[in-house]
Amino acid sequence: MKKISEYKNEEALDLLADIIEPAAAIFSDKNIAELMRGKKKMAAVSAAIKSHKQEVIKILARLNDTPVEEYQCNIFSLPTALLEILNDEGLLGFFTASVRKNTKTSGGNPTENTEESEK
Repeated sequence: MKKISEYKNEEALDLLADIIEPAAAIFSDKNIAELMRGKKKMAAVSAAIKSHKQEVIKILARLNDTPVEEYQCNIFSLPTALLEILNDEGLLGFFTASVRKNTKTSGGNPTENTEESEK
């Protein structure tokens, strides 16, 4: 399996077009985003496998240049492949930056007074 950051030019555009939707679904999951912010990669992998099976398979199939219908993985190949993806700094930088932008932990102006004024 080729590292995601090794794809260049048109090949990179094709790859991005193919994996952006499933990857966005995984990285926008609030549980996974929280685990990634806490640098808990193994827990994030586990959560992705449990909650986003179809998306994980789509990404792995594409990275192996195999049609989704024909892609096969097993208990030994899956963790290795997922860790390769999670250790690709280019991919993580791209998606974790969007996770930080899209998952706010609080709302409103932090200096705003929300107490009711006396009448």
